[in-house]
Amino acid sequence: MDHCIVAAGTPSTAAAGAAVREVGGNAVDAAVAAAIASWVCEPGMTATGSAVLALVRPAGGEPLLVDGLTAMPGLGGHVSDPPGGQRVVMDYGPGVETGIGPGSVAVPGGPAALGLLQREWGLLAWADVVEPAIRLAAGGFPWPGVSAIYFPISGELIYDLTPGSSRIWRGDGGRPRRKGEVTTLPDLAADLELLAEEGSDVLYTGPLGERIGSWITENGGALSPEDLAAYRVEVRKPLLGADHGWQVAMADTIGGEALGEIVAGFAQVKPGSDGEAGRLVSVMSAALHRRDQRLARASASTTQICAVDRDGNACSITTSTGYGAGVVVPGTGVMLNNMLGELELLPNGPDVLQPGERLPSNMTPMVASRGRCAVAIGAAGADRIAPAIAQVWRGIVARGESVEAAVAAPRFHVRESAGEKYLDHEPGFHPYEVGMPVNPFQSPHMYFGGVQAAAVYSDGRLDAGSDPRRGGAVIIG
Repeated sequence: MDHCIVAAGTPSTAAAGAAVREVGGNAVDAAVAAAIASWVCEPGMTATGSAVLALVRPAGGEPLLVDGLTAMPGLGGHVSDPPGGQRVVMDYGPGVETGIGPGSVAVPGGPAALGLLQREWGLLAWADVVEPAIRLAAGGFPWPGVSAIYFPISGELIYDLTPGSSRIWRGDGGRPRRKGEVTTLPDLAADLELLAEEGSDVLYTGPLGERIGSWITENGGALSPEDLAAYRVEVRKPLLGADHGWQVAMADTIGGEALGEIVAGFAQVKPGSDGEAGRLVSVMSAALHRRDQRLARASASTTQICAVDRDGNACSITTSTGYGAGVVVPGTGVMLNNMLGELELLPNGPDVLQPGERLPSNMTPMVASRGRCAVAIGAAGADRIAPAIAQVWRGIVARGESVEAAVAAPRFHVRESAGEKYLDHEPGFHPYEVGMPVNPFQSPHMYFGGVQAAAVYSDGRLDAGSDPRRGGAVIIG
């Protein structure tokens, strides 16, 4: 009998999670295996040198937040030159300025966070959950559509910065890889084999971390072997709320606080009531305004994995490398983050943080639970993450929709530009009496986030939805 369900950003990612269930893994094993696989088969969205934020609800237990966010480097006494990396402007939306190169690299927390997740709440050996990613990197995977869209925008500016990163996105003759093109990453496969054999510590206190940290500091960055060795994953209680009899657990990030406010506000609006659309828009507008007054946004280059099993385990993992530093250290296959260069998150520059301090984030995985029932939800999508999650959750809990239908349902987003608010929305959302300029999209669009969600109900029924806006997939194991 099917025991576990996985929702992820690509079929390859989801299949990696389902594969470990076939050898006795639980939902946490599946989510971790899928997240590691995403570092292979979702280039530009995430990578090994990433941030990870996860919520886990062990069967019969309370939810916990696993914080593998990136940290400020500098414990080795090094300073980035220039601070935050060299500036580039991508033709992405209205134009995005970001920092790249060695000076943009923060201390990655992703491998350490996934190692702890699997060790504490998984059932399998660590090598078992890394193995599917090794097979993908060595044997090949289809180049995903979302990467085929992102790299023509970012590739020349960012990913051609070092030969290792250029080889990831360019195929035969140096041309950009096409959607569906079978891609192998042999250097990354070798690193993952080392990760499988020696554990996640190999990136922090082992030879892989030593090689990466030494090269970065020699080439003008602040990330040193000392920073990697000092990194620690944090596990703590999440933010908790209540909605329709469910306990809702969220990250204590800026994005999580906005999500909590939107969920609570949406709960006061009855589906089908008079002025429903306008009231929902008002709730979102107020919450996002308060969020943006504090910091604002997160990178668009993010992916999400959710898994649940019939025992009641639930896990939601968000992972990101920002826009990417364009740096793969020679002799490795590890793509590194550019979190120090994300001006949206660090408007006053990276120097306001102390070495070892966590960088701010808008990521916010979520797990809702009610007795034996559990729903894991999360999203990619920059400043649309919290709004997208809240809308899907409302569809499930207030409208009684299947998870798949709730994920596919029309979405809206309130954005602010030059002091004026605008409503963006997909077809099917009817913005009556919203009191702001309206920008209708002609079809569902990845702008409105890439949501993954998976649910297990009291009768053991499994349900999941993967966002068609970003080519996601659901696989039962």
